[in-house]
Amino acid sequence: MLSGLANDLALCDHEVHTLLDRQTVHATTHFRSQVHVHSLDSTTGDSRWLEQWSDLAKACDLAIVVAPELDNQLACIVEHLRSSGAKVLAPSVPFLQATSDKLTTAKLLSQSDIAHPRTQTLTEFQAMQRSKGLGGSAKGDLPLTLKRRDGAGCADMMIFADRERLERWLSIHASLYLTGEDWLVQEWLIGRPASMAIIAGQEWRIVGAVEQNMQCDTANQDGWSSVSYLGGRGPLQGITDEILEQLAGGVQQALPDEAAGWIGVDFLVPNDPTQLRDYVVVEINPRLTTSYLGYRKWYGPQLAGTLLKTPDNPAFFSAMQKPPIEFSVYEFAKNHGET
Repeated sequence: MLSGLANDLALCDHEVHTLLDRQTVHATTHFRSQVHVHSLDSTTGDSRWLEQWSDLAKACDLAIVVAPELDNQLACIVEHLRSSGAKVLAPSVPFLQATSDKLTTAKLLSQSDIAHPRTQTLTEFQAMQRSKGLGGSAKGDLPLTLKRRDGAGCADMMIFADRERLERWLSIHASLYLTGEDWLVQEWLIGRPASMAIIAGQEWRIVGAVEQNMQCDTANQDGWSSVSYLGGRGPLQGITDEILEQLAGGVQQALPDEAAGWIGVDFLVPNDPTQLRDYVVVEINPRLTTSYLGYRKWYGPQLAGTLLKTPDNPAFFSAMQKPPIEFSVYEFAKNHGET
C-alpha cells in the first residue's frame, strides 16, 4: 500500500517523502527513484519514532498515515502529528477511535439500524455460556469468530464451527492468552464478502466495490480455523451504484463527523442484492486498505492525486471504465512497484 501510493503520487508530479526502518532498507527497491526514502532510527524508542515522523510531516504540505488500528496506533499517530503542527489527511480522532474499536462500531451501526454481526466482548460471552448461543440467541449452532477488539485485517482471528467448540477452547486457553474486554465474540455469517472504497471529505465519493478473496483453513486439532484475506476481484457484480451510495450514506450517518481520506467498508452481499436492509456491514477501515492496489488498475496513478482532494465532479469515479481486475496482497512487492 505504501509503495503503491508513494509511487503514484510521484507520477502525479508530487514531491514524496517517506520513512523506512533501517532494517527494511531492502524495501526501497519497491519505490520509484522520485520517492525520497528517509531512514528511520528504530533504536531510540517509540517516542523518537514519533518525533522523526513529526519532523518530516511538518516539512511537508500534507501527511498520509499508513498504519494499523492495533493498540490504537493509528489514532495516536494521527493525533501526535496534528498536535505537532503537521497537516494530516485522516479522519478526526473520534472517527478513528470509533472505527478502530469494533465494539463501538457494532453499537453505532446497530443504533442506526444497519445490519451487523451480533457482537459481544469475551467477558459478556463467557457470562452467558450457559444460555442458548450468542447473547441468548437460540442460534447456538452458528459459527462464531473470536477476534481482537482492535484488530486489523484478519490478524489473530479464529473461527469456531459452533458455540460448544469455542467454549471448549476457552476453558483451556482463555486465561493464558486473552483479556476478556480486549477480545470479541462475533457471529460468522455466510455471505458474499465484499468491500467498498470511499474517498471521504465533506462528501463521500465511492471509488468502487470489489469482491474479497477470503481463505478459511481447515479446523486444526484445537477446533478452530484461521481466515486470510488474499486480495480481491472486481467490479462487484449485481450491485447498482444507487445501492452502494445508500449503503455508504447510512454508514456515514452512523459514525462521528469529519471523516477524511481513504475509508474502506467491508460488507456481505445478500442473496437479493436489491434489498438494502439485508446488507451486513462487518467492519470500517479508517485508513488506506489493500484494495488500493486493485483500484489503481482502473484509475492509474491519478487515483492517488484524487485522494489529496475529493473530486468536485460526483461522476468522476462512476464515469471511469472498469474492466475486470484481480489483485493480490502480494503482487505489488512482487512487481517492485512498477505496475
